Amino acid sequence: MPEAIIWNPVEVRNELSALGLDVDGLIDCVRYAEREKSFVTDNDAIGFGSMVVYDKAGRALREKYLGSDWIKDDSDNQCAIKNSRTMVRVVPCNFDEFAGNRLVRPTNKSPKGEISRKKSMCNKTAWLPGVARGESFADGEFQTWVLGIFTDDERPTTAELSLPIAFSGNYFTDFGKRILLLTGDDDEGIGRKLGDDSDNDAIEIVDIEIRRK
Repeated sequence: MPEAIIWNPVEVRNELSALGLDVDGLIDCVRYAEREKSFVTDNDAIGFGSMVVYDKAGRALREKYLGSDWIKDDSDNQCAIKNSRTMVRVVPCNFDEFAGNRLVRPTNKSPKGEISRKKSMCNKTAWLPGVARGESFADGEFQTWVLGIFTDDERPTTAELSLPIAFSGNYFTDFGKRILLLTGDDDEGIGRKLGDDSDNDAIEIVDIEIRRK
């Protein structure tokens, strides 16, 4: 299924603004998680590095955005934030090495369960991001976006904010929209480089190669 991939710097900023977010804040959250993971060694428990990225990215999201429209959300035991104006929920997630790659669709690094499946199905039938829904904001009305992060010791950290809409075999298989943040090509991040983008399409609709676990 074709999906919208946003990688033009101006459009990245505009898309995030419609969600009540900003590129600088999200990249700072990713970098904070990356720094905290750098203290993990081989003597830590197996898988601890991924847990650190999830926890510290979640903490950074809360410390950056809580207040005004954003509130803390611990529903389903997830470290999330949600916005009562845009009706958007954001939760960190460890992605595979294709995070931030506009040519290949990424997925979650570790298997997910029933909660992720339900959120994906809800996202698929939801309203358009950025359109206010009034005063009511029950959990079922939120769109759940994932701050997908890939980190390891040998390759650059990459990241994106994505809206999962399909889920199979414990993995995300499709996204309605992907907003790229860090592609591995530079340290600044896509939305922080506002140079000449005349040769780039603002939003690219492409068919993506699907890689299943």
